[in-house]
This record gives sequence, C-alpha cells and structure tokens, in this order.
Amino acid sequence: MLATGPELRKLLTPVAPGAGKDFSVDAMINEICASEEMDLRGLDNVFQATIDKLAAQRDVVSAKIAELEKSNAKAAAKYHENLREPEKLLSLICAEMDELEDRFTKVSSSAVVIGDRLAVIDKEKSRVLETNELLEVVQLLNAPSGSTKKTTNKLFNTLKDPLQIHEACRVIKKLQEFAEELTPSPATQGAVSEIDRLTQSIETDLLNGFSDAQEQELRGVGNTQDFETMQQNVRSLLAYNGKDKVADRYVWNIMKERLTKNQLALESVDPAKDMDSLFTKLRAICKQQFAVVPRIFPATAVAFIRETLVERLYHDPAFGVLSQLERLLGSPSISPIEYVMTLTWAFEKTEKLTEAIAALVDDPAQRPRMDAFLETQLQTLFGAHRLKYVAIEVQLLEAAYATTMQLVAFPSVPVGKHAKSKLKAETAPPSPSSGAVSKPEKAALKADKTDPVTVYYDALLPIAGDTKIPHRFVHDLTAASARCDVVLHKSDLRVDVYSKLFALYCDSFGDEYLSKLCNLAHELVQEPLLCMDSATRFFVVLKHLIEHVAYFDKLYRTTIAPALAAAPTAQTVCVEGKRSTLERLEGLVAFGLQKTFLAIEKSLVAILTATQDKSDFLSKTGAMSLTSTKACKQVVAYLTPLLRVAAEALVDCNRVQFVTGLTAIFKDTLIQHMKRFKFDPDGACMLLTDISAYRQVFSPYRNPSVDANFDFLHSLANLYALPRDSLVSYVTEGGIAAALGKTSLHELIRRRWDYKLNGEKIPI
Repeated sequence: MLATGPELRKLLTPVAPGAGKDFSVDAMINEICASEEMDLRGLDNVFQATIDKLAAQRDVVSAKIAELEKSNAKAAAKYHENLREPEKLLSLICAEMDELEDRFTKVSSSAVVIGDRLAVIDKEKSRVLETNELLEVVQLLNAPSGSTKKTTNKLFNTLKDPLQIHEACRVIKKLQEFAEELTPSPATQGAVSEIDRLTQSIETDLLNGFSDAQEQELRGVGNTQDFETMQQNVRSLLAYNGKDKVADRYVWNIMKERLTKNQLALESVDPAKDMDSLFTKLRAICKQQFAVVPRIFPATAVAFIRETLVERLYHDPAFGVLSQLERLLGSPSISPIEYVMTLTWAFEKTEKLTEAIAALVDDPAQRPRMDAFLETQLQTLFGAHRLKYVAIEVQLLEAAYATTMQLVAFPSVPVGKHAKSKLKAETAPPSPSSGAVSKPEKAALKADKTDPVTVYYDALLPIAGDTKIPHRFVHDLTAASARCDVVLHKSDLRVDVYSKLFALYCDSFGDEYLSKLCNLAHELVQEPLLCMDSATRFFVVLKHLIEHVAYFDKLYRTTIAPALAAAPTAQTVCVEGKRSTLERLEGLVAFGLQKTFLAIEKSLVAILTATQDKSDFLSKTGAMSLTSTKACKQVVAYLTPLLRVAAEALVDCNRVQFVTGLTAIFKDTLIQHMKRFKFDPDGACMLLTDISAYRQVFSPYRNPSVDANFDFLHSLANLYALPRDSLVSYVTEGGIAAALGKTSLHELIRRRWDYKLNGEKIPI
C-alpha cells in the first residue's frame, strides 16, 4: 500500500453535505512527488485508485440528488394542491367586491341626483319666499300714501330705514328686476313709479354721502371713517350699475375743489407760464389721486377711474388742457409762424405731462394699458391741430424758400451793342506766370471792369460761391423737421410731412435755385457773353454748383433717412424725387459742357488764327528753332488754367470724359489749322515741337484716349518730316489714310513744300 500524504487523505475523505474542503492540488502533487518510494507505476496506481474512489463517491452523490428531486416534486405537488382552495376563495372575494363597488357607485349617483333636486327645490323654495316677500313689498308700495300700516316685511322696512341704505340698494335692485318681470298693468303702475323714485333717491343719497366724505379727503382732513364711507358707497353703487355715475361724481369733486377755485386769469402776459402752472396742478392732482383711488375703489375699477380722471383733466372745455389750448391757438389773429411755434412748445409740454402721469402707475400689469390710453388722449387732444399744422408747416417752408430766393440778386444777361463776342478782339490770354493762373476765379481781372461780360461774371461768381444761401435752405428744412418731430411724435402724419418737406426742398433748392445758377452759367459760354475766358469762368461757377449738389445727399442721409427708417415706401418716394432733381441738374450741366466745348473750339480757332504766322513752318535762316511758336504758347497759356479749373470742378469719370472730349476737339481743330500752312522739314520739326508742348499741357490728365489723339497728331506731323520717297509707304502702312480719309489726307499732303517738285505730284 502506497503511503499517502495529508492532502490526498483530504481528497479521499468524504465530507458532510454543505461543508467545504480546504484542499490544495499543488500541495498534494508535491507530497506524492517527494516520496522516495514513489515511482511512475506507483504513482499511476495511486491516481487510478483515487479516480475509482471518486467515481464511487460521485455515484453515491448522484443517487442522493435523484432522491432529493423526487422528494421535492412530491412536496411541490402537495403545495400546489393546497393553494387551489385559497385561490378560489380569493376570486370569490374579488367578485363580491366588484359587485359592492357597482352598488356603491349607483348609490352615490342617486345621492348626487337627490342632492341636486333638493338644492333646486330649496332654491325654488327660497325664490318663492323671496317672490312672495317682493310681491308683498310691491303691494305695500302700490298702496296709497298714508294708508300703509306697520308691517313685518324686512325688505319693506329696509327700504324705509335711512340707516340701512346699503341694504336698501340691494333690495331696490331686486325690486327693479322683479318689476321688469311683471306684466304691465294699472294695478302695479304705482308700485313701479315708487320703485323708480326710491331708486333715484337711494342713488342720490349714496352719491351725496360719497361726495361729503371725499370733500373731507380733498381738504386734507379725511379720516379712516371717511374712507370707509366712500368704500361702502362705491361698492353699493357699483353693485347698482352706477360705475359711470360714481366715476363722474368723483372726478367732478376733484375738478371743483382743485381747479375751479383760484382759476387762471383768462388774459395773461405769459401763456407758457400759465400752461406750466396748470400742468403743475394737474400733475399734483394725478399724483395724489392715483394713490387714493386704490383705497376707495375695488381693483377691477381702479384703471377705469384713473382713466376717467385723466380724460376729464385733459378734455374739460372750461378748466382742462383743452381750454388752455383753445385760448392759445384759437385766436383768429394768430399768425401761422406763431401758431406753429406755440403748438410745438404746447405739445412738448403736454407730452412731458403725459409721461409724468404714466410714471405714476406703479403696477407693471396696468402700465401698458395706461400708456395706450394716454397716447390716445394726446392724439385726440391735438388731432385737429395736427391736421392744421401739416398744411401750415408746408406753407411756412414755401414762404421761407420764396424769401430766400428773393434775397439772391441774380445778374441779368447784358444786351445791346456792348454785349458782343470778344473772341476776335482778345488775342492775348493771360500768361502762365501771371497771378490769374494761380487763382482761376480771377483769370479775367485784366479786362476792363466796365466790360459787360466781366460785370456779369463778377456778379454771378459771388452768388455761386456763397454757401449762406444753401445753408439757409437746409436750416429752414431742419427747423421744420424739428418741429415736425415734436408735434407729430408717434403720428402717421409725420412720414407724409417729411416727404412733402423734402420734395419742396428738391423743387426750391434744386429746380429753382441751382437750375437758375446753371442756366446763368450757360450764358458765359454763349453769345453775347462769349470771350476767351468763358470756358474757364464756366468751370469756376460749375465747381461751386457741384459742391452745392452735395447738400442733397448730406441732408437726406442726416435728416430724412433716419426719420423714415420705418417707412420704406416714403423713403422710395424721397429718393426718387432726389434722383429726378439730380437728373435734371445733370442735363443742364451736360448742356453747359456742350456749349463749353463749342466755346473752347472757337477760342482755339481765334488764338491760332490771330497768332500763327504764315512763315512759322517754313525755314528762314536754315537753322531749326528749338522753341515752340507764338501761337503754341498762346494756346498753352489758354489751356493750362482751363484744364486745371475743369479738373477741380469735375471728378472721376466726368473728368476723364471731359479731357477726352477736349483732346478730340483740339485734334480736329489743329488738323484744320494745319491745312492753312506750308511745311518744310524744319517746319515739320517746329510742328512736332508744338505738338509736344500741347501734349505736355494734357499730361497731368492723360489717359489712353488722350495719348491716342496726340499720337495721331504726331503721325500727321511726320507727313512733313519724312522724305518724299518713303511717304507713300508711311501713309499706307501706318493706317493714316484709313483714319483720316482720302480727302483730308490729300489736303494735308498738299501742304508739303515739295508737293509739286519738278512738276511731279506725290502719288498718294
């Protein structure tokens, strides 16, 4: 028998059910391997014996488990058999409970129906008793006076007891409703009349009692009892549908105590102080009474009572704001400007009063209602005056603009023999070194001061350069718009007035004033005022006109657009009106520029004709001159100040178009001028020198079109500088013939000194 260790014995020893073994496999293997007598065969035998013993023990355990399962099955079957009876009993109990619940529901419904019927019966009983009592009161009231005996009817006794006036108020209301249900008949006519009389008497007594208590409060000697009296009377009157009457009596007592006593004099030295004094009183009344109203009236009537008070303070024809406005604005002798100014400060003061009254409402829930009500009162109070103001404001602006136009002494165009063109007489425009060149506005000061042309220009220039008149136009509109902002605050008329005012500004300042200046400027470049300085003078005036045009956009941006931010349609109308005015001014300026081009062309022709000598382009000594001709110097002296002033007056694309058009005119004029002279090679060099000088004048304002025009003139000057043999190829390949035309080209080529050399013409 092999020796076994402790761990192996633990493994082989059976244990009680539910008990665990403290067994280690590693320790058992170590014990077996540590035995000296153990070899592989012995070890195998030990394992086999152990396995057999474990298998036998497993069989025992399996048998016990099977036995336990059978026992559990028997116990479960017996348990389920025992549960069947309680389940049946429980189902029976649930069915009984459902039946009881249905019966209870039916009983409850019956009880509710019975209760409702009992309530109706009780109500009908009370109604019958009350009707019987009311009928008895009607009979007593219908009896002849003096024949009524003592009665136990509580309602009748309440009506006759002056100490029970509040209960009598409720009784008389019931009597009124009962009397309305009765069929009209002579038998009840006396009772109905008596009910009406009692109604009026009770209502009057309640109002008088309320007035007596309120009088104590208004005098500052009211006590708690007075407030309780007012509260009771108010509750009775409100229950009696006397809400309007008690509100009127409450407001009238305030008016009588606070405004009719020590009222303002009808004739005052300073109406503004009178209005300030009245508004101070009204503000004090509202401040005090807004705090008193919640102590007297129920919460549901507080807003109505306050609104009634404010409405009466505003619209009372004898003591309210309306009376003051009629005294200020209703005089037939008041002038329009006085009316507008008075209405402006009166509305401004009234609006401040309205804001102060609105601020007295401390309940955020009631504030929106009060704001809307006060705005309605303000609109109603000034509604008629606003309509009148709109017409007067437009008339005042028209009158102001008419007055401004009358302040301008526009010069008249001279006529007669003294007003003839000066182009032929003037052949020496101011030189570039003169002081007139640095100041274009004084370019013609060398002319005779008595010359009608100079007199006309000297009269027109200060008007064109004057900024006081444009500022006056703007100031008048700004003043009108400022008044409009005050008088028409939160009114739909404000948008319409702004549109009319801006349209009037466009018509007066644009179509009348600036158009008049533009038309007068046209006269400078037309007969009979045409002279060498006409174009320069026109641009001096035009510069000021264009500066004045900027007032349109500035005024619209700063004044009109912000006011019409919420009215896009009105903005569109104003923008369209401004655009139409500017388009008309652009048309006038464009017409003036056309006339200016003609005047420049005439001036250039006059200068070149008067100063260009026939021999300028033919060599006299055989030595070529490096300086330009006299005519060229005169043209340069003419164009230099003209271009500078034009560049100052015109900007961007307008400047480019003008310079381009001017170079085109100059090119055509110079070509026609060249056809009048003979050119030899030295003369061609002189012509090229002149063209370079002309190009230099235009160089500060050059653009591709300007360069192209002078390049073409340069190529024409080469017609006289090139040898005779290469001329044909130059004309053909250079494209001059196509650009100039055959006729003009022949006219220019015939001006060569060698055109008929040896009787042979140049074959072009």
